Amino acid sequence: MATTAQKPMASLDVCHDTHASALLQGLQEQRSENQLVDVVLCVSGKEIPCHRNVLAACSGYFRAMFCNGHLESKEHKVVIREASANIVQLLVDYAYTSKVTITEDNAVKLMEGASFFQFEPVRDACTKFLSDTLWITNCLERINVGNMLMNHHLETSALSYVMKEFTAVTETPEFLELTKEQLITLISSDELNAPEETVYASVLKWIKHAPRKRKKEMKELMELIRFPWMDKMYFIENVQTDKALCKICPDIVTEAQKYQAFPGEIQSPRTRPRRASGLREAVVVIGGTERYAMEGNPSVESNSIVMTHSPAPTSASWVSTSRIKRDNDFGFAVAVLGTSDIMVSVGGTQCKNVWLYQAGLDSWSRLAPMNTGRDFHKLVVVQGKAYAIGGRISYSPVDVTTNVEVYDRSLNKWAEGVPLLQAS
Repeated sequence: MATTAQKPMASLDVCHDTHASALLQGLQEQRSENQLVDVVLCVSGKEIPCHRNVLAACSGYFRAMFCNGHLESKEHKVVIREASANIVQLLVDYAYTSKVTITEDNAVKLMEGASFFQFEPVRDACTKFLSDTLWITNCLERINVGNMLMNHHLETSALSYVMKEFTAVTETPEFLELTKEQLITLISSDELNAPEETVYASVLKWIKHAPRKRKKEMKELMELIRFPWMDKMYFIENVQTDKALCKICPDIVTEAQKYQAFPGEIQSPRTRPRRASGLREAVVVIGGTERYAMEGNPSVESNSIVMTHSPAPTSASWVSTSRIKRDNDFGFAVAVLGTSDIMVSVGGTQCKNVWLYQAGLDSWSRLAPMNTGRDFHKLVVVQGKAYAIGGRISYSPVDVTTNVEVYDRSLNKWAEGVPLLQAS
């Protein structure tokens, strides 16, 4: 018996790209003609007719209001007190048109409203607008706005702008109205792009704006200024002659004097350079053993130097520099001379060589040799002079010396120092 073949089921998937915009346009037309509207927002005496489903689809705030059994879900008129009529109108218009005009005049209030009513796209657009239009006269206000609305992006963008333009910002009236905590955030940062002379003058100006209230904050604020990095003449003429500062913070003044006399020998939060100085702290690893002695083969000592500026270094953050100028030896000593030069006293009982690595030039130069060859000794810098202390003077592990030599860089010469009381 013959069978009749069944016709396969036909199908067609249809997707019109214009449907969403056409639907939105239709809802907007209904709102304009007051058709099928089921709620009226009452804001400061103004009535704004809407569709509940449109508001709920665009706003988490209205979705919760209309979909969770709240009283407003049954009322025809809903009173809104959290924003002005103009801001609510802009947000409702956005819900129906996907368009909103952000200006200098309405951006902050619109972002406040969008944040409260949970119109995330409008909030994000306002955040971008406010971040892109930062200026000397508005950046401090926008830090406050970002903080108040818990808008981390705006707050950090505005803070970065203030750090970059700090000198100009200190000339604005808004700077004088900063809280102590806000001022501390600025002047304690490594990212502050300003000379220390400007930082010092700005803090004094802030204190003098309300001296009765702010004078007691002087010590805490002055401790954050990096006096060691000031111009020496400015420091002498302006800081050392400031009787109030010298009385309240004598240790800070003394620290700066010592650091400027002997750079690099004092360590404190104030001796760390800000990024604007062009200097950065570095961790430097010198030498080491590449291969240990095995099966009659001697160990091989490394001549490499690697450094990193990262506070949490990874293998990728280490950078190699010019290799150390020394033979395959061990027991050498290292010290930092000044702020960035590295002094290496080559280890070896028959070797007196001393080398200086200058990081800015990435190069080595030979210094005057020590008077006594030694290894496993110590090299330290005190008040601008390097001290080679003790060490072993022969291959015998018990043949150690009490000898101390002192290097004067200005003379490029070693001299005998006061010997140790006991060698060990």
